[in-house]
Amino acid sequence: MRVCWRVLVLTLAILLFGLHSSRLEAADTITAIEITGNRTVGADAVRSHLKLAQGSPYDAAKADQSIKALFATGLFAKVSIERRGASLVVKVSENPIVARVYVEGNAAVDKVKLEEQIQLKPRARYTAAKGHADALRLREHYRRLGRLATEVEPSVIYKSDGQVEVTYVVKEGGVTKVDSIAFVGNRAFTASQLRDVISTSQSGWFDVLKSAAFYDPERINQDKDLLRRHYLKQGFPDARVVAAEAVQNPEGTGYVITFTVEEGERFTFAPASIETSLRGADTEKLQDLVAVKPGGTYSQEAIEKSVEKMTLALSDQGLAFAQVKAQPKRDVAGHTIAIAFHVAEGPRVYVERIDIVGNKKTKDFVIRREFRVVEGDAVNAFLIERGRKRVQALGFFKSVALKRRVGSAPDKVVIAIEVVEQETLDVGFGVGYSMTEGVVGDVSIAERNLFGNGQSVRLKLSGSMTRLQAEAGFTEPRFLGTNVAAGFDLFYKDVDYTTQASYKSQRIGGDVRARYPISDEWSVGTNYTFARNKIYDVGANASAAIKEAVPGWPNETSNTYYTSSVGYSLTYDTRDNKKRPSSGVYYTIGQDLAGLGGDVRYIRSVAEGRAYYAVTDDITAAGRATGGMITGWGGQDVRLLDLFYKGTETVRGFANAGIGPRDTLSANQDALGGKMFYSTTAELLFQIPGVPQDIGLRGAVFADAGSLWGLNNTAAKQPGAVGNTPALRASMGVGLAWDSPIGALRADYAIPVAKQPYDKTQPFSFGLMPF
Repeated sequence: MRVCWRVLVLTLAILLFGLHSSRLEAADTITAIEITGNRTVGADAVRSHLKLAQGSPYDAAKADQSIKALFATGLFAKVSIERRGASLVVKVSENPIVARVYVEGNAAVDKVKLEEQIQLKPRARYTAAKGHADALRLREHYRRLGRLATEVEPSVIYKSDGQVEVTYVVKEGGVTKVDSIAFVGNRAFTASQLRDVISTSQSGWFDVLKSAAFYDPERINQDKDLLRRHYLKQGFPDARVVAAEAVQNPEGTGYVITFTVEEGERFTFAPASIETSLRGADTEKLQDLVAVKPGGTYSQEAIEKSVEKMTLALSDQGLAFAQVKAQPKRDVAGHTIAIAFHVAEGPRVYVERIDIVGNKKTKDFVIRREFRVVEGDAVNAFLIERGRKRVQALGFFKSVALKRRVGSAPDKVVIAIEVVEQETLDVGFGVGYSMTEGVVGDVSIAERNLFGNGQSVRLKLSGSMTRLQAEAGFTEPRFLGTNVAAGFDLFYKDVDYTTQASYKSQRIGGDVRARYPISDEWSVGTNYTFARNKIYDVGANASAAIKEAVPGWPNETSNTYYTSSVGYSLTYDTRDNKKRPSSGVYYTIGQDLAGLGGDVRYIRSVAEGRAYYAVTDDITAAGRATGGMITGWGGQDVRLLDLFYKGTETVRGFANAGIGPRDTLSANQDALGGKMFYSTTAELLFQIPGVPQDIGLRGAVFADAGSLWGLNNTAAKQPGAVGNTPALRASMGVGLAWDSPIGALRADYAIPVAKQPYDKTQPFSFGLMPF
């Protein structure tokens, strides 16, 4: 009886508990979800982000997740979820919509450049965090321009319709200049030479012509790396840049920057060796790829090039996972380093994916074609780093960084290429004076990364009292995905030769061209040119040879003909610095064949060689030799406008078109041009004591020699024609050379020491010089 009673009580308790549980469950079930506070965002859009649904039980954790999800949309400033009985009330307060964005207070920086830094755009949702982030980006842009004291604050005006107007108020600071750049611990290189290595330059008279004459902490860090790489290339394997200290002057207007270096000892290469335990590796073929030469100056760059070439060759041999490591073996007493290249098999890891981050303008394929590592390739740390350096060398980015993370499997990795873009549009102008042309000026614009495709385009307009010239060019650096740089040019040139030869000339046309790098030193180029040539305004007192270039003279004073030519050039270049070389050589030879259509037939050949040698840290010896020849074919003679005309650009101390064949019986003693020429130059360039070295001004002493000769058939018939033999012209002089932003400007004073009676001299010359 007692057992039955207990069973009855237990059954009753279970029934009562079940009834209570069902009531509790019904009370926790969400019967309705109410959305309040939304103005422009629909209720259904709000509900789509909730983790709770009508008819489901309430869950506090899911309510918290729903609040986070709504905040993550960026649409709301406030979000809360409340329970009202069985209903759920979601209260939101929307972030305002941006109506307009303004920038005020900017005077030194173009507003368009600043607007490019602002990510808040009209119709976007405004948050204080986004406004603050844009202000930081604007301050960073000013900082990169040397205006470290610039302040930027966002100001917000709330309108009655729920929108806002955002104004970034700029208080521009002055340019924080670099008063001086000093080096401590440098023995092998002078302060001047090291200043040429780094990108930062000292402030001075010519700041308007410099791109980095202000203090930028980020650029200083880049300069430390440039200095270290310079030493590693020049034979100092232990070189370190210990510190780069920037001390502000008492006025707060500039900094004194001091780089402290530890050079270590200079080494040369001993014979290199290749060691491998990898089956299938052809060491004989690899030996031919070693750029490390016995007796040569130690260079980390030469070692890296050797490793890269050997790694690629091994991959071609079917050894994709082969790794080449360079192991240096020092002879401290002999100051030599023998490089032992070890070839071994690396881990079998593949590239699963390559992500490119930060390229707002530059398209992915431009970066990928320089990186040269693709998805599915074997992971080779050396080739990946070389790819990063190639991307950096494009000149489109302030920085290029690599990050790796584990892929979907242990043998796969994901590589992220993170880039920070920089300005690639260059605008320039110049005004000057030339002894031969009078006042000269030019305006140019160039884009090195057109539409983010890696292509370049340039436009230039220049002129003087006697010349008007316009040029336009386009280059595709990777034509059809190859290493061939192809492009085209359009040109217009109108020159007044009245003082030299009693006529004017005009040339209008264009060309298509291509250049292929055979190696690091060798390159070959081809071109096709089509031009309309015109000689006009031939004077009554002109030479008979010039008049005969215009059929029908004197009734006609102009003649037009067309040139269609194809040509090639071969170049060898080992100069250490293309702008201001102190060692190395430069050789080039080119030929053009005219007669593939058009009105003229000729073969023109021109060759040039230059050599540079550092006599001391401050003195560079330079030598140059050049020559050319043009001859007609197919029964044609060379026309007047196609001949060579030489003068001060060939042998200083002579006037423009001042040497070579001439009609001595014409009233102006007109220059007639020549079929052949040669010239040589020997020069010493030196630093001028007391002149700030960052200006780029150097003194020069030089000696020139050369000649122009070879009359065409028409000129040879004239009784007053002279200059048909290679009579020597020579001069000696002094000059100033300025490495200006628009090229190597020269001011020279030369005295002819060998000349002909009919030559025209001009002791002083000023202008752009190619040498």
